[in-house]
Amino acid sequence: MEMRVAAGRWTPLLLLATLLLASNLVSGSHFRYGTMSWRPIDATDTEVGQTILADPILVRHTVAFEFKAAYRRDYEWGKFFREQYRPPNVAGGTQVWKDGGSCYTEDSCSVLGISNPSNYMLFPFIAQGFYVGWEIKLAVGRSYFELNVTGPNANDELSDTRRPCVSPFDTGDKPLCRGGVPSGTQYPTTQIDPTTNCVGSICAGSLVPYEITYPDFVSALTVPCEQVDDAEPDYCSPWSQTYGFFFGDSDTTGIPLSTDVVLEITEMNYEVTNVGNYLLGTASFYHTYQEAGVPKKKKDDFTPWTAYFTGGNRLTYSTDRLINNHQGRFRLELTVNLNYPGEVIGKQGYVPNNSPVMTALPVLPVPYTGRSEISANGMLATFQVAGFDPDIDIKAYQGSKLESNEKVYYYLGSPRKMGMLLANQVPDMKYPSRWNREDYEAARKECYQRSCAPTGADAAPFVLVGTGTPGKGATRDGSNAIPAGTNLTLGNNFTDLANGFPLFTYEGTCSECANGDRTCTSLRLLVDGFTTETPLNFTCERYKPWDNKLNLAHQPERLYLDRYSGVVQWETGINPRDVDNATYLTDFWNHRDSGDVSNTKYAKRLAAKGTQPSPEQEPLQPGFYNVVFDVRSYSHDPDCHLKVYDAATLGSISPHTGKAFTLPAPGNGGLYTEAQCKAVDDENMIDIAYVSVPLDFLLFLYPPASWCSKSKCRNTQAGITTFRDEGFYGTQNDVNVLSTGSCTICGGGEWNLYDVSAAGLTDKQLNLTDYTVCLQDDDCKYDFDTVAITPAIEADICKRNTPPKWVDQASAGNDDGNTPTPRLADRPTWSTLRVVPSDPTSALASDPFIDGVPIENVYPGLALFLGQRSSEVRFNLTAVDEDDCVEMQILPIGLFRGYTMYNLDTDGVPTASQACSYASSFAGNDGNIGSTCPYNMKLEFIKRIGTTNQFYRTFVWSANNTLPQVQDPRPPNVVVCFIPFDNYQVGIRRCVNIILLSERFLYWIDARAKLTDVFSGTNDAFNTIVEDCNATRIAGSNENRYQNPCHYTPADLTTFYVSPNHTLEFYMTALQDSGNPPIGIYISEGGTMRANGTVGPPEGATFEYLEYDDKSGKTHLRDPAKRRFTWTPKEGQQCKYVLCFIGNNTRELEESIEFTSTFFWTRPFVPIPALLDERCYTIVVADQQLDMQAGSFVDAAAALPSLTSDCGMTFSMWFYPEGTTTMSLATFGYTKPGETDNIVYMLEWDPVTAVVFHDGITVQDLGQYYRLKFSTGQSYIIQTDAEFCVNEWHFLTFTIAPNGNFVLYLDGVETTHYSDDDRDFHVVAVETGSMPVVDGKVEIIGDILNNNPGYTGFLRIGSFDAVQTFNGMIGDVRIYSRVLTAEEIGAKQFVPLTATSEVGLEAYYKFNDGSQADNTLGNPQGNFNKYRAQPPASADPDCNLAGDTFCNNDVRDAPEGPFGSEMKAKGQSVTDLSGNNNHAIGCDDANCRKESTMYFVFGPSPITPPCPQETSPDVVHVDGGTPIAISGIGFARSQWLKCSFSMSDGSIKVIKAVHSDNSTIICANPGSPDLTVSALEVTNGGVNFFTNFQIPIYMMERVVSFPETGGKVTIKDACDMIGTNLFSMGAWVYPLSQSSSALEDVISLIGMTSNDQTGLLSVRYDGVRFVVHEKIGNTETALGESPDAPAHNMGEGSGWHYVMLSGNTDRLVLYMDGESTELTATSISLSTCDLELGTTTTGRKAFFGYVEEMSAFSGFLNACDSYQIMWGN
Repeated sequence: MEMRVAAGRWTPLLLLATLLLASNLVSGSHFRYGTMSWRPIDATDTEVGQTILADPILVRHTVAFEFKAAYRRDYEWGKFFREQYRPPNVAGGTQVWKDGGSCYTEDSCSVLGISNPSNYMLFPFIAQGFYVGWEIKLAVGRSYFELNVTGPNANDELSDTRRPCVSPFDTGDKPLCRGGVPSGTQYPTTQIDPTTNCVGSICAGSLVPYEITYPDFVSALTVPCEQVDDAEPDYCSPWSQTYGFFFGDSDTTGIPLSTDVVLEITEMNYEVTNVGNYLLGTASFYHTYQEAGVPKKKKDDFTPWTAYFTGGNRLTYSTDRLINNHQGRFRLELTVNLNYPGEVIGKQGYVPNNSPVMTALPVLPVPYTGRSEISANGMLATFQVAGFDPDIDIKAYQGSKLESNEKVYYYLGSPRKMGMLLANQVPDMKYPSRWNREDYEAARKECYQRSCAPTGADAAPFVLVGTGTPGKGATRDGSNAIPAGTNLTLGNNFTDLANGFPLFTYEGTCSECANGDRTCTSLRLLVDGFTTETPLNFTCERYKPWDNKLNLAHQPERLYLDRYSGVVQWETGINPRDVDNATYLTDFWNHRDSGDVSNTKYAKRLAAKGTQPSPEQEPLQPGFYNVVFDVRSYSHDPDCHLKVYDAATLGSISPHTGKAFTLPAPGNGGLYTEAQCKAVDDENMIDIAYVSVPLDFLLFLYPPASWCSKSKCRNTQAGITTFRDEGFYGTQNDVNVLSTGSCTICGGGEWNLYDVSAAGLTDKQLNLTDYTVCLQDDDCKYDFDTVAITPAIEADICKRNTPPKWVDQASAGNDDGNTPTPRLADRPTWSTLRVVPSDPTSALASDPFIDGVPIENVYPGLALFLGQRSSEVRFNLTAVDEDDCVEMQILPIGLFRGYTMYNLDTDGVPTASQACSYASSFAGNDGNIGSTCPYNMKLEFIKRIGTTNQFYRTFVWSANNTLPQVQDPRPPNVVVCFIPFDNYQVGIRRCVNIILLSERFLYWIDARAKLTDVFSGTNDAFNTIVEDCNATRIAGSNENRYQNPCHYTPADLTTFYVSPNHTLEFYMTALQDSGNPPIGIYISEGGTMRANGTVGPPEGATFEYLEYDDKSGKTHLRDPAKRRFTWTPKEGQQCKYVLCFIGNNTRELEESIEFTSTFFWTRPFVPIPALLDERCYTIVVADQQLDMQAGSFVDAAAALPSLTSDCGMTFSMWFYPEGTTTMSLATFGYTKPGETDNIVYMLEWDPVTAVVFHDGITVQDLGQYYRLKFSTGQSYIIQTDAEFCVNEWHFLTFTIAPNGNFVLYLDGVETTHYSDDDRDFHVVAVETGSMPVVDGKVEIIGDILNNNPGYTGFLRIGSFDAVQTFNGMIGDVRIYSRVLTAEEIGAKQFVPLTATSEVGLEAYYKFNDGSQADNTLGNPQGNFNKYRAQPPASADPDCNLAGDTFCNNDVRDAPEGPFGSEMKAKGQSVTDLSGNNNHAIGCDDANCRKESTMYFVFGPSPITPPCPQETSPDVVHVDGGTPIAISGIGFARSQWLKCSFSMSDGSIKVIKAVHSDNSTIICANPGSPDLTVSALEVTNGGVNFFTNFQIPIYMMERVVSFPETGGKVTIKDACDMIGTNLFSMGAWVYPLSQSSSALEDVISLIGMTSNDQTGLLSVRYDGVRFVVHEKIGNTETALGESPDAPAHNMGEGSGWHYVMLSGNTDRLVLYMDGESTELTATSISLSTCDLELGTTTTGRKAFFGYVEEMSAFSGFLNACDSYQIMWGN
């Protein structure tokens, strides 16, 4: 390779190490590294407060931020920018914040005085780990001040800087009011956005707008003026001065919300080198996103929230060697999009999005690497960024591989995301900073004027006379000419006064300076009482005209990034001095640029392998470089593709990148496609499509170090000093670093002098490789007199440093003491040219290189380490360095999930910094739900393998091996990452995915003692869930004992009762002992079958995944997992439901679950122990009635005022009388002040004894019958005949018309009265009369109350007084303010009302108001009741109340079932369902008429839809008459209780039912003219059958039943009719057995052969199919079998199958349900035989089932014949 010196590019640096000019200089000296991330909160985030945790809305808008940063350690902390510090808090108190005057204008901030140097904190070394836990406060403010409102000044003007400026180029300064105009006069805006590259007057379109949120806003094009031009911000705080963390949203007044960041120190580096001397810390804090006080998930439909942190300037150029972005503002910016894809993608439930998480070394050393060299990761200088997205991609989830996490994509940050602004001091380090282009150009002008003046002298600029010909002046208009007759002053310019911009600026080479001095101003410093003046450098080359690429934030030159892998390639050059003109060793790709080159969409080949670039590549400067990455992952935001994007309104340029957005696909109506929104690898996709986080750190570029050969030189003389060492390498030895012995440094590692054009400098002086350094030992084993020193020999003497490498396991996964190694299959695949083949057998896979670069170097993948729960994890990290001398470190560089791992470098007692997790970690996302792990990860001291250059450190993750595996609190899926480092070069990162395996049992989380015994009592998921939640219950008390604060899974076989329109809610919560998420929870049985074949919740119910604490509705991709079942059943859904639930430890899409392979069950239900994974519950949806005894009543007086003579009234109610005395049913009246009750109307139930007389002598007492009486306060009486009975439901109605007409109905109207000869005859009473009228109108109760305001009305439903009491139940009560016709009454009698469809309905009471809450049992009022399961005690011997949810104490958790006194009605409100809020109230003990009881009870009335569920028998004879017992729920003791049977001709037969109890009735089979399957329905109301609850009844002829114990029917001498040579025999067969242990004989021919042997030809059943056997003597042969014919009780079909066997001398065919199967022809020939159905023969299995329609033929029948006979033709 030809080498030559590059042209002079850099001036010598003046190392002003003690230079402290002003705050802007010091601020630029301490930031090194930073990154941020966020996640949705969960139950572990107790710091956020219960106000938020208790509100699901606030939870779903709150995030936890994680902030990591590194700063210079010995910076003067506490001096500037309101920064403060304090040591860790001590027990019993909080440490005070300290500072040295950083906010001296605020008493509340400064506690130590104004600018007190003795109180600055430099964090000097005291002891390793001493400062861990100290805190630094990075405040919000501007300069030394808060962001606030100041003033007013003498001109009554305010300064309001509470809002950071929106544009980085906005100074926030108002223009000066001119011409005496008042303050606030609007002037045109003049500040310019230089990124638009405007020139002259065309800059109008590039003016920085005045934002609408700023004070005194009028328009974006004008700004209010001020009376004094103070050059200070007035309406916003500029980017160049603002610091702090801003969330991106604002409060109710529009002020942006922000927070101080409290950085907790986690690591302190005391190494005073270019790559050390830093402190590293983390901060965690929360924020609830809002707009004007209202929670909001994002800024608008297409804009996420943008949160950012800014805290000062970057390093300087002159003193710190930061080449790019020196003294630039740093800005860590991320986007927050709080969307929950589960709200749209319903299958997965709530899946909140998390941001990616990043990590890096604060300073990464990078050696120069030329084009012909291979570095650690590949060609050129390469390194890899570490990123991770905690979100799980369901479809990609495979076991526990981390590859299932959603992909992250890497981009180089835009100038905005890098901070945008640079100080641009002219010259460097001269205050003030020139943030804007105009200031910078003005400073250049000043320096040009002074550039040739003697030090301290006034400016004496040169003057050039204009000639009109091209000259040295470069004009802005590009003419490069100075107008004739015009003199141009060097450094001065002419001004276009109209536009206010320079027209000409001189851009010469400065060669006009006679003495060559190029000095512009100087620094005056007070040192030891003397003023010294130091000149500062200025060159035309150094301070060129403003260029956005140089004067705004920018990435290092020639740095390229692969957006898929995070691998960075950097073309640095070969060293700081020489150009690189070598050919490329490999293809050189730029993965950042787009372009369809070489069949790859996302990569552009910059140079082909073997090509030589032109021109030659100049080297980059050595020193620090700032690099910022913009790392993205998919946002899952549905708005991206569901809402129209209006570019005209929303903009087409990204404010974050300054590039044009990718627009919606043409022809899609302005909508992005879902594919576009998922294309995170499209850099220009709109911001809402992705979530973005920053990673900001430093690269240190240095010449590669070299050392003298150990085999040739003694290495006793000190060589070159580098940034790490003073002449020797390989000498450092401590617990963290091991060395192999001393080598003299003979080059590289530093670049001391920067003017490469200086004459006479040696390689040693320039710190380039110099083999002569090695010759100082005079022992390099060369005879220099005879051996020519060639370049090869030079390289052999002075050897270049190479990066260390991992020593991999010989076989991936086989622990042989070396480093865990990725398998090829574990490496991710990417859609770029560098693709890792997924097919390991492909030709590409056999080639370890792609374009000369090892595959594993570019895409190293994850090594997989499978550990065991409750067992220690231990493996070696072994590295080798092939150099002669080595200083080896093996460093942890962080974990992707949930842990800090900065100082895992000792095998002693772990320090606080070595805890394996921290309180605000991300551990909740990997199954540890945020708990602190009690077992530490650590790296043992580094060790050397013998005398080799191999070293290893042992990684250890301790465990308590005495614990059961389910108690292991360690997260089961973590990733740890490491690098080998030789103090100069970094090897390839190696990440190890540790998965802890176990038996993988899945547990329902309940409070059983059994589970408590097997889980750890400290610091584990179960303990957090159970014990912490139980603490909220009242210890030792029955109060609230039904509450479920922890959302436990109910005990198996628990029963729930809920009434229509009330809500049932319970939680299914599961924990997997291995902790390997995700866990799926599903309905396995009893729900609604969906179109995709899965079982879903009943109609109207929901079953949704939740964040464990039910706050954010977040992810079910966790362990534990929780799903909430919620159901509000409607009218018509009254029935009993059995739902079963299962858990599954690998979630898939639900339609792909094989339920039968994931749970165990038997029928009938058997109690399931806690360790199995199916839970079954009974849900009973039932009406309630009001049960009252003695003197109780409900007062419905609220409805009375609406009952007037204007339209009349109607009163109806269902009642169930139980007493035998006269009872009041309803009493209407009022009370005058000071008087007793006045009755207006009274309804009574009156007994009458029926007798038969003969000649005046009683012959027979027929018992009591009852009548309904209506009376008024004036004793007007109308009554029915005494024809009615007690202990059954009755329906009463009375109407009063305005004209006084009165009608009393009992049990309906005439239309419901069956004829006397009808089988279903029942009594109906309709009585009419008239009421007194006055002036043509009757006075109704409402008239009385409305005309007498002092009267208090009452409507007592039930008892009136201590005498007129009611015993029984009350059902529906309806009150109308109009007269219902007889037709309406008949139509509504048996129908629940829909209030919105009713006219004049004033009150409607259904009495569904009871719940166990009324007994302080914890369920919400009016919701649902829970009854404990009743398995035998042996099901859970640890529980003394078997089946209870809370069974770890002696408090009974739930009653065994509904009981009469569980739901009190006394004093309880009864809801009016009419919508008029005329609620009734139950009397209490103080005003009930005597000692009495009143309860809500579950039970049906005639309007309740019954739910038949089972019948016995379900097969009856077609002749009819068989009693059928029907079981179910909701059967009312009603005289209208009936069954209906559908007939085959479409007709319906209705049969009166006999009521046994509320769950059993009996109806007689009505018979059928032919065989049929009849739909049985039941009604409580006689006419309204509920078709959604039907049961099939099989009306059949009689069959032969064969018991399991054996039975036989014999047809003697069958061979006289048929023979085995020509026969057919068939029957309908109904097998019941599922056993395949032996063959059951169904149809057999059995007899003797012609040679007197026993013979048998038999059709048998094996539990699944029919088989045919023949037997001659003792020899039995199988001839064939039918297709599957499952038995009835396997749940497949009806169980009936038609079977026929037909044969002749050549063929034997078995027909089953019309389908034929050819068998082996029988060889048997029977001379005599019987035909047998079934068997009782010993040794043969009896058939179990039914047989009918047996037929036999003496001929061979074909398939068609068999089919005809099968159906009776």
